[in-house]
Amino acid sequence: MPHVALKEICTLRQWSPLPRKAFTTSGYPVYGANGNIGYSNRYNHEQPVIAIACRGNSCGNVSLTPPFSYVTANAICAESVRYDILPLYLYYYLKQADFSRCISGAAQAQITQKALGELPVPVCSLQQQKLIVKRLQTADNIIRLRQEQLQAIHTLKHSFYTECFTTYPREHTCPYCTLADIATIQCGKQNAGIATGVGPYPFFSCSKTPKRVNHYHFDCECVLLTGNIDFQVHYFNGKFDAYQRTYIIESAHADFSVPYLYAFLEHYIPTLQQQALGGIIKYIRRTMLNNIRVPLLPTPMRQQLGAFALNISLAEQNATQSLCKIQQLHRQMLRQFFS
Repeated sequence: MPHVALKEICTLRQWSPLPRKAFTTSGYPVYGANGNIGYSNRYNHEQPVIAIACRGNSCGNVSLTPPFSYVTANAICAESVRYDILPLYLYYYLKQADFSRCISGAAQAQITQKALGELPVPVCSLQQQKLIVKRLQTADNIIRLRQEQLQAIHTLKHSFYTECFTTYPREHTCPYCTLADIATIQCGKQNAGIATGVGPYPFFSCSKTPKRVNHYHFDCECVLLTGNIDFQVHYFNGKFDAYQRTYIIESAHADFSVPYLYAFLEHYIPTLQQQALGGIIKYIRRTMLNNIRVPLLPTPMRQQLGAFALNISLAEQNATQSLCKIQQLHRQMLRQFFS
């Protein structure tokens, strides 16, 4: 496939900076080095335009703006694309292009119009371009639908938990107990460095997804709560190992199932984040967990919440896995089409 310099197939242009006082809470979207950065009552592009970030750590990030947008001087616009090049074809190519040769600057990374103009772009027939764009747009649409599905699941979970753990106890003067009254809490025993990418047992640490290890220290049904950074909550039943800053919470009362504790702690995470100690790296102490007040909801309601928590967690996992697969396929398609 022949290649031509980017400057040969479009006009590269930087527009004027947008002063901070020109930003508004709504209006036309503003694009800069980090994509959409806010809104303004001004716009400098009536039609969608390709914007390539040219300042700072985000150099080379590519956005396709919606109609009526303002693109600041922190991005270079690819305008007036040549008649035989589909703008969406150029956008998809630039999304996966290697900009390393275009980036310069010691104190702050930057891309100049001159350097960007020399970037080689593969050019194929319009028929081939249309086929490539169609396939990539199909993958994009599936990704968008999966993202919307995940957002709907999160919204449903948040709404149900708020109704059960906040609204109901307030309206029915529900009694409370402490987490220490109904659960046992212990810490993991391992350093994070023992985890590997393989092994028969999951290893829970500060990662969003557990890693793997070849041995286990725990075999139980429990809630795992990371004790620092972003305080994630996991439900697990079986053999596993855990990082020493991970709290392992088991039910100590027959009327309070582990799935119910899982549901409650998922709901309680924002409060823990507010109460966390420390500066750059936030953390929580076991005494803070011991003193968490848990509402004594009616038994049928606790059972319903526990079942809901496991089902919604499974739905989240399935939707996330599906999203990851289509995103991986999208990346493979980009490499295949433009290699």
